[in-house]
Amino acid sequence: MDQSADLQARIIEARTSGIALNLVGGSSKAFYGRNPTGTNLDVSRNKGIIDYQPGELTLTARGGTTMEEIAAALAEHDQMLPFEPPRFGNSATLAGTIACGLAGPRRPWAGSVRDYLLGVRLLTGTGKDMRIGSPVMKNVAGYDLFRPMAGAMGTLGLLLEIIIKVLPRPRSERTLSIQCSIDDAGKLLAGWQRASLPLSAACHIDDTLYIRLSGAVQAVDAGIDALGNTAQDSDNVFWHELNEQTLPFFNQDRPLYRLVLPATASYPVETDKALIDWGGRQHWLYSDRSFDDIQHMAKDQGGHASVFRNGDRNADVFQSLPAPVLQLQQRIRQALDPDRILNPGRLYKDL
Repeated sequence: MDQSADLQARIIEARTSGIALNLVGGSSKAFYGRNPTGTNLDVSRNKGIIDYQPGELTLTARGGTTMEEIAAALAEHDQMLPFEPPRFGNSATLAGTIACGLAGPRRPWAGSVRDYLLGVRLLTGTGKDMRIGSPVMKNVAGYDLFRPMAGAMGTLGLLLEIIIKVLPRPRSERTLSIQCSIDDAGKLLAGWQRASLPLSAACHIDDTLYIRLSGAVQAVDAGIDALGNTAQDSDNVFWHELNEQTLPFFNQDRPLYRLVLPATASYPVETDKALIDWGGRQHWLYSDRSFDDIQHMAKDQGGHASVFRNGDRNADVFQSLPAPVLQLQQRIRQALDPDRILNPGRLYKDL
């Protein structure tokens, strides 16, 4: 159902009245980012798959389309969203998924949300209706202005329509587990990467390394043979529980920090309170240390950190931006939403 005209009118009215808007979809990720401000604007009714071309590996849908509906449509053609986005509930929408920019266990091997974003139709903070990008990638000059929408938390525009690339599901997928320390897990993963095993996920928790092999049947079988008797079969459901944070590890009320670090980075002091995902690149950490300390630790190792859950959402929850990057973000915001009508402060206090 196309609600673009109504949403456009609401934005123009809000700008005229000087009222900020809090864009609300399925609210499955309402916990993420800084506390929202402004009057709620329901964008979930702007929904529906507009065009799906399995042969071209592209899908276009309105922002309020649920991820459940999209996954069902893709499953009929044995296809998937390669970046494996978490939903955190059945109400999750495509626009919210893009706005949050979160990817699942397959991320280091398949790519990020923005890698599969081909274009968007959006409403700016002035109510302007813009189309950026195309299902067909061309060699053109200029900026890919649609890519910054991934992870912008709705601060750069209300996403009316989204064009996204999809891929076939792997013919074979197996999950294996190995009992080992976090240090030994790092050594094993480094060796497997050099051996070109068809890895699509790797996570260490509770002295156990879980890995997923994906691809052609022959490639997966060869990978299992290469591992020998060291690995035991495990249930593929583990990755769903990890992605949706339903594992027992996530049942804590303390602040949950997300650190994205180089694979060669050292592990946090609180390793016993951490879950290491993305083959060593993503660290989920419960800690009583301040966010400033966590940020400095991540920055010193060439990465970044955020408060994912249970933190002070009136303060900044994402890694502080270097001054030049912040200024660039502010200029983009000024061009698209000069009066800061859309989700003000949801990403950073000054954005």
